[in-house]
Amino acid sequence: MGTEPFHNLGRRDFIKYSLLAAGALSMPTIQGCAIPKKNVPDLDYKSPLLMKNARLVDVTSGQIMENAWVIADKGMIIAQGSGKMETNHQGLVFDLKGRYLIPGLIDAHCHSTASPVFSMRMMDFSHHYHQQKQNFVSSIESGVTTIRDMGAFPVLLHMFIRDIEKGSLPGPRVVYCNSILNVMGSHPEIPPSDVNIFARPISFFIGMIMNNFKDTAEMEQCLKENARGASFIKLTLDNQTLFCKKKKEIPVYTKEQLNIIFRFAEKTGLPVVGHHQFKFGFNRAMEYPFHSIEHIVTDMVLSDDDVIKMAKRNVAIIPTMTVGQSFLMEEAFDGIPEQYQTPEITEELRVRKEYFKNEAINHCDPLLHRQNLSILKEYKIIDKDKLWEKKKFLVNPDIFFNMIGNGYASLKKMNQAGIRIGCGIDAGMPLNYFGGNYREYEILQRVGFSNIEILRCATINNAKILRMEDKIGSLETGKYADMVALDKNPLDDIRALRKPQMVFKQGALMFSDRNLHEDGTVSV
Repeated sequence: MGTEPFHNLGRRDFIKYSLLAAGALSMPTIQGCAIPKKNVPDLDYKSPLLMKNARLVDVTSGQIMENAWVIADKGMIIAQGSGKMETNHQGLVFDLKGRYLIPGLIDAHCHSTASPVFSMRMMDFSHHYHQQKQNFVSSIESGVTTIRDMGAFPVLLHMFIRDIEKGSLPGPRVVYCNSILNVMGSHPEIPPSDVNIFARPISFFIGMIMNNFKDTAEMEQCLKENARGASFIKLTLDNQTLFCKKKKEIPVYTKEQLNIIFRFAEKTGLPVVGHHQFKFGFNRAMEYPFHSIEHIVTDMVLSDDDVIKMAKRNVAIIPTMTVGQSFLMEEAFDGIPEQYQTPEITEELRVRKEYFKNEAINHCDPLLHRQNLSILKEYKIIDKDKLWEKKKFLVNPDIFFNMIGNGYASLKKMNQAGIRIGCGIDAGMPLNYFGGNYREYEILQRVGFSNIEILRCATINNAKILRMEDKIGSLETGKYADMVALDKNPLDDIRALRKPQMVFKQGALMFSDRNLHEDGTVSV
């Protein structure tokens, strides 16, 4: 249950590969070693913490409070205001010196334990494991204090969460579904053993991203086991593959199975979210009480009636437009087809090229990034319809060119209709790297969103989608002291979100871009 059968694996081989996997996971050089917080001095948080001389951005009203101060204690905001404080503060003080203070950002769609590659080799294991740990560090350093993991290797995920909680790994708080509850052969339909020969034995130690069930009875068992500790249930809804392969159709849940899932969800109070990238999946989502849908329809522009129905059903969306940009596989063509030579696609191609050339290396292990770019050459080396049978798991480029072409238009309609829109980039997938969340913010700006709308998508909207708006998403008394200090005003320039100066999670400094004692920012 949960994986494809491991081809031709005898008992002796199974034991050998399992011991290899266990040995690799227990290597002291890559597991259990504490990662220091960058430029963070040893601070005493026993007394309340004061942030002063801030320009506090109210994401709800869109206003900026000048000369603002915030007091946090035991991880919570206990007071805030502007101007002179009525009492003298005794304890830790951060003088923001006019910097802008925003709520901790939220990544509402990522895969934190995934290694962002198209294929992997066992000899590169240490690179992958380092990248997985770096995913959490990169989140914090980009201002993200909460993530919603949309499908993980559960054992590995909980190991990382424990490291974060005990302070040996700088990372955000994690909301998760454990594994994706998936029909065998549905998206993502790649057999794990075709990605790496060690996938099956390793899965006994780290779990699998998909619970691939074969029948309804097995689904019910997976559903109960997977829900333990989870905050939501993740399904996939499309009946078509995203990959370059001759057979396009993939299996979907039966009506009986969906009815069972939603009865279970209602009983346990767990929201259900659904992956979709085709109109078929969207239509299915509109038949059931989905809490949110992930990605966006690629094969058409949604009609006004579709958008109105979605708004009336109060279904939120995380569009992950960055995936569309990353997978604009111009490498598949000798020249961009005429139907894709639109201003929107041309601009996203330009930004994609610039990101891969100058910025991606800051967010991904250099070896893994080079491997990703190298495998794109296979589009022209191998006939597109034969890529799958050659075990080259590359996506159909037409789908993602249409994701930009059609998705832009649908997203504008959704925004105008008042649909709740969140932010996430599907980080953990190939070419979608943790630390690059600003790519989504800047795409939303090009779609036509205002800067305050973008900031709301990444904070209070995401908090509502995570059903945590009473704890995170805005800087208010009684909420977690998740705060990000910026040198520039994000309401004037959304690119300010690219480089946080300081990041706090529950009142504790997690990252600083400079030595705070030297510039007098922090004092006791």
